Amino acid sequence: MVQITLSTSLKTLLFTIGPLLLPKLIGYYRAYRAKASLTPIPVRPPPTYVFTALNILFVSCVFALISTLPTFAPENIFQITASRLQTPNDVLFKRLSSLRPDGKLTHADELLKPRIASIDARCLYLYYGPSIVAYCPFCISDEPMSYFWYAVPMILFPHMLHLFALGAATSSAIGGKEGNRWRTSAVMLGVGLAVAECYLTGAGDFKANARVFKPEDLNHFHWNMRIWRGIGIAVADVALAGFLWASSTNRLFVVPPTAAERVETATRILESARGRIAALSIMRNVVLRDEGLRTKVEGYWRKEGQIMSEVMVEREVVEGMRSALGSGRVNIAQVEEEARRFADGIVKTPSGVQQQPLHVEITPEHHGNLFFWHFQNRHIANRQRTVLWLNGGPGCSSMDGALMEIGPYRLKDKKHLVYNDGAWDEFANVLFVDNPVGTGFSYVDTDSYVHELTEMANQMVQFLEKFFELFPEYRMNDIYIAGESYAGQHIPYIAKAILDHNSRQKADKQWNLSGLLIGNGWISPPEQYDAYLQYGYEAGMIQGGTDIANKLEASYSVCVKTLNEPRGADKVDQPTCERILTDMLELTKKDGRCTNMYDVRLDDTWPSCGMNWPPDLEYVKPYLRRDDVKQALHINKDKHTGWTECAGAVSGAFHPTSKPSISLLPNLLEQVPIVLFSGDKDLICNHLGTEELIHNLKWNGGTGFELSPGTTAPRRDWTFEGEPAGIYQEARNLTYVLFYNSSHMVPFDFPRRSRDMLDRFMNVDIASIGGQPTDSRIDGEKGVQTSVGGHPNSTVAEEAEKKKIEKAKYAAYYRSGEVALVIVIIAAVAWGWFVWRDRRRRAGYQGLFGGSSNYLPRMNGTPFRDVRGKQNGRDVEAADFDEGELDDLHVVEPREEGAERRYSIGGESSDDDGGGRRKINGENHANGDIANEKH
Repeated sequence: MVQITLSTSLKTLLFTIGPLLLPKLIGYYRAYRAKASLTPIPVRPPPTYVFTALNILFVSCVFALISTLPTFAPENIFQITASRLQTPNDVLFKRLSSLRPDGKLTHADELLKPRIASIDARCLYLYYGPSIVAYCPFCISDEPMSYFWYAVPMILFPHMLHLFALGAATSSAIGGKEGNRWRTSAVMLGVGLAVAECYLTGAGDFKANARVFKPEDLNHFHWNMRIWRGIGIAVADVALAGFLWASSTNRLFVVPPTAAERVETATRILESARGRIAALSIMRNVVLRDEGLRTKVEGYWRKEGQIMSEVMVEREVVEGMRSALGSGRVNIAQVEEEARRFADGIVKTPSGVQQQPLHVEITPEHHGNLFFWHFQNRHIANRQRTVLWLNGGPGCSSMDGALMEIGPYRLKDKKHLVYNDGAWDEFANVLFVDNPVGTGFSYVDTDSYVHELTEMANQMVQFLEKFFELFPEYRMNDIYIAGESYAGQHIPYIAKAILDHNSRQKADKQWNLSGLLIGNGWISPPEQYDAYLQYGYEAGMIQGGTDIANKLEASYSVCVKTLNEPRGADKVDQPTCERILTDMLELTKKDGRCTNMYDVRLDDTWPSCGMNWPPDLEYVKPYLRRDDVKQALHINKDKHTGWTECAGAVSGAFHPTSKPSISLLPNLLEQVPIVLFSGDKDLICNHLGTEELIHNLKWNGGTGFELSPGTTAPRRDWTFEGEPAGIYQEARNLTYVLFYNSSHMVPFDFPRRSRDMLDRFMNVDIASIGGQPTDSRIDGEKGVQTSVGGHPNSTVAEEAEKKKIEKAKYAAYYRSGEVALVIVIIAAVAWGWFVWRDRRRRAGYQGLFGGSSNYLPRMNGTPFRDVRGKQNGRDVEAADFDEGELDDLHVVEPREEGAERRYSIGGESSDDDGGGRRKINGENHANGDIANEKH
C-alpha cells in the first residue's frame, strides 16, 4: 500500500509541475552552456586529490551494495519456514527448530517466540525486523510507535557512516576546492536519504500484512528497506562522484576563474619565463667568460650549423618532418614541458626558490671578483623591489645574512637546510654580496685589498653595472641597501656613489635608490664610543665606584682626549677608544668565560667574547666548504681558499682616512629615506650610541627628532602579534626602530618582526591583493597591511596551509557531528509529531468500550457500538445506559462461517501440519470440522 501510494503521489506530482518545471530546466541548461562557451576552459585530467575523494565514494558505494546481499540480511523465519502469518506459534517454531542444528532453537529464537504470538506482533516483526522485536525492552504491540523509536538509531547508523564518507570526500583536506564545492549538496543528499527512510518507516501501515493469507504475498518491509537503502546510498555516491569528476575535469559545472585568479596565473607564467631567461643568461655569461669554453662552443655550433644546413634541405628529411608533425607523432607540448623542467632545474632549489649565485669581475688587473647570491622574490606585490644586503666587519661575509638572518634558508645541522619563515625575499629580490673583495667567496690578489670607503663604494657601483648587464630585468626595480654593524659605514658611501652615478646618467639609465636600512650600525664613533660605559652601567655590567669602574673611566678619559685632538673625531676607528670595549670584556672574565659583546645576556669563551656566536655559525662554515655546495654556488676555481666568516687580511688592510659615514647622512636624508634599527641587548654597537648620534644629527631643517623647536617626535610603542616588540620614532625621512630583547643581529632573533619592519618601510601593502595581514600595531594602530602573517600570496600562508590541512581533518569529524545533530533534531521533531498524532486520535476518556471497534465482540454480527445508534460513545463503565436495554440484547455465539478464522489463531487450518485437535462442547473433533460442529 505504501508503494502504491508513493508511486501514485510521484506521478501526480510530475504531471502537475512537470509542464512548468521542464521549460525552466531547459532554459537554465541553455543559459549555462552559453555562459560556458563565452569563457572556454580546456578539459583537464582530474587532480590527484580528486582521485582520493572518488576512491572514498567508490568504497562507500561498494559497501552499500554489498550490504544488500542476502548473506548480510537478518534471518526471516517466515521465509525460511514458508509459513503464513496466521500459522500457530508452536507450529512455526517447530518448523524452525527442524532447521536448526541438533533440532534445538537458539537463544535468539527462544527470546523471539513469546514476542510474536499475536498477529500484530508478527506484522511488527516483518516491519522492523527480528532484532527490534526480540530485544526491545519497552516495546509493546499496543504501542507500535515504541518499536519505531527503538529502531531509529539502527536506521540512522548506516546513514551516519554514509554521511561521514560524504563529508570526507568533499572536505577541503581530501577533495580540495572541487570537492568542497559539492559539500553542502552532499550533506543535504545524505540527510535526505536518512529522513526519507525514517519517514517511510514511521508513516507506513505495518498492519497491511494482517490481511494477507499467502506467504508469497507478504510485504517483508524490513528486508526490502535494507535493499532500497543500500541502492539509494550507492546511487547517491555514484551521482556525487559523477558531479565531482565532471566539475574537476571542466566537463560540466565549470566555474570560470575570477579576474584575480587569472592575473595570478598569468603572473606565475611570466615569472617562470623570466626564470628561464635568467638561466639562459647565466649559462651564456659563464660560457662567454671562459675563452677556451667559448672557442669550443663556437666551433661546435659552426660545425652543427653546417651539418644541419646540409641535412635539412634533403628531400627525405623535409618529407619526414612534415609527416611527423602532421600525424601528431611528435608531441610538441611534451617537448615544451621537458624544456621547462630543464630550465627550472638550473635555477631552482628543491623547494622552488629561484636563485643565482655567481662571481662578477671588478678589477681584472688584480683578479678582483665579487661574489653574489641572488634570490628572486617569491611573490609579486605592488612593485618590483631588490634589497642589497651587506654584513659588516670589515671583511665579514654576507653569507651570514643569507644563512643566519634574512635569507630563505637556515641550517638545521651541517647538512640540512630548513626554511626561514621570516625571509626577506617574500616580496623583494634579495642580493647578498661578499663585500669588499677578499671577503667570503670574493677574492683578489693579496696585495690588492681595499683600503678606503670610497674605493669600496666605487667597486660596488662597478658590480651593480655588470649585475644589471647580466640581469637587465632588475634594472628598474626599487633598490634598497640594507646591512648591519660595520655596514653602517659601507651603506651610506655606496648610496652616495649610486646617487653620483645617477647624476651622470640619462633618466632611463638611472637606478631607483629607494631607501637604506642599517641595523646596529657603526656610524658615528664619538657618540658610540661614549655609549660603551653608559650602556655598561645601565646593563649592570659595571658598578659605580668599584675598581673596575675606575679603570674603565680612565680608559674613557684617554679616548675623549684622542677624539678632541684635531681630526680625532673624523676617523672611523680610534685604537685608544677601542680599548674601552676590550677592557670591559676582560674585566667580565671569570672561569675562562666573558660577556658576549653581541648579546649581553650570553657569555662566551675568553678571548672570543662573542666571536663564536651565533650558534648557527657552527654549521655554516663546514657547509659552505663542502665541494658539492661550492659547485652548486658556481665558485670559481680561482678562489683557492675556503670560506671564512670574517677575513682578517681584509680587515687588517682596511684603514680608511675617509670621514665616518655620519657626515653623509644629512645629504642622503634629503633624497633617500633611512631606517636605523637596533637590538637592545647589543653592546658593541649599542642602541644608546645610535640614539645619541640621532639626537646630535642635523638634517632637513631640524636637529634630532624634533618636529618643531621644542617639540620632539614621540616614541611610539610597537606590538607584534600581541607582544611588545619595540619602539618606533620618526621625523623628516629618518625612522628609528628599537627591538626589545634582541641582539646585534636582529633578524637572527626576530626574522618575522624584521621583515614586518622591511615591509612597512617599502610600503608593501597587501590591501590591493587581498589576504589577512599580521597583527602588527604602532600605538595600537595597524597602519599599512604588511605580508608577515600570511595571505594567499605569501609563503607563510603556504606553510600554514599544511597545518590547516591537519585541522581540516578534525573539522570533517566535527561537521559530521553537526550532521548527526541535525538528524537528531529532525528525528525529535518527527517523534513529537507522531506522538501528537497518536494522542489526538485517542484524545479524551472513552470509557470501557471507547476504543476502536475492530477489536470488540460482535452481537448478532453487528458491532456492539452500533446497537441502537443513539448509544454510540456512551460510557458503559460509568453505568451510562438504560437497564431496560439489556432485555433487548440477545448475545449469540460467533457461529457464522468464518468467525473462527477472524477471532482465533489457535486453530489449525487444513494446510497446516500437526495432528492437534480442539475440544468443543466437551468433545474432541478433528481439524477442519469446527465450523460444522458449531452449527
